[in-house]
Amino acid sequence: MREDIEDIRKRIEKIDNEILRMMANRTAAAVEMGKRKASDSLPLRAPEVEEKVIARYVSKAKEFGMSESSASTIARLLIHESIEQQGLIPRPAKSKRILIVGGNGKMGQWLCRFFAARGHKIKVYDTTESIKYPSESDLKQGVLEAEVIVVSVPISATNAMLEEIYSYSPSGLIFDISSIKSPSSEVLKKGAKTFEVCSVHPMFGPETNSIIDENIVICNCGSYDAVEKAEELFDGANITKTDLDEHDRLMAYVLGLSHATNIAFFETLNRSDKSYVELSRVASTTFKEQVETSHNVVSDNAQLYYEIQNLNPYGQEVLSTLIDSVVSIKEAAAKGDKEAFTKMMSEGKGYFGGD
Repeated sequence: MREDIEDIRKRIEKIDNEILRMMANRTAAAVEMGKRKASDSLPLRAPEVEEKVIARYVSKAKEFGMSESSASTIARLLIHESIEQQGLIPRPAKSKRILIVGGNGKMGQWLCRFFAARGHKIKVYDTTESIKYPSESDLKQGVLEAEVIVVSVPISATNAMLEEIYSYSPSGLIFDISSIKSPSSEVLKKGAKTFEVCSVHPMFGPETNSIIDENIVICNCGSYDAVEKAEELFDGANITKTDLDEHDRLMAYVLGLSHATNIAFFETLNRSDKSYVELSRVASTTFKEQVETSHNVVSDNAQLYYEIQNLNPYGQEVLSTLIDSVVSIKEAAAKGDKEAFTKMMSEGKGYFGGD
């Protein structure tokens, strides 16, 4: 007898439940592996092993007639879940006393949650008491007791805070998390001559739940030991190490250009005679994607976005190139210069690695 649609759905549901049960079993095995890593002080991630797992899934997909890209996606999701669970396993041998200066701010709170979840002992120094974590009212005492001192304050306040911390002769690792480093460059380099100082930049916001596959930049200010220790604290993330002086050159594009492009997009819409509701009714896929990104930008911290544009010494050059690029698009369209337009498209494809 032919199976009806509802029966097929029930069969699929049964298979789905079995898949979830097997996923839970896999995660439990990964947690056991994580405990072994923690006890043996092994790194959270093993990229070569992860690549073998993905290759195994892709190979099996061919046997079962499945899409290779789907198999790769499934493998990466399972790896992500495993690493995330392993990252929550405390490592007593590596537990640190961490002072978060500015721990009540959005990124400060994220740092508290992140480090506490990894088994570190957290204290917060801020203008108000922390609700969830122990507060330290005496900065000097907090600095002298801490093994790690994280400066999570506005860019404009970073130099003064670093100088005060230096004045107490700290013995622990010190790093800031500012989005722009040039204003603090000299103070950071000066500190690195005497103390373990580096500079860290998490390339994500406080809404991020996991650092697995997220990017973190660690800048060398002159203390290689500081860089090594900071890297260990963020095990599991995609770490890029660079010189302090190179950071803002990179951020002029990664932050300055991307922010400016999105701000220009919604500012152009705001100046138009078309409402967002009207445009949404006829929105294309590209428009929807751009709106989603721009909405995230406009909903974020305006002061921080201003400082990223205002304080980066390399920002104006990049914005000038952006303006020139827009003019080139306008001129090619206005003059009917198909060759110039297609050349831009072709070169752009090549830049991103296309054929």
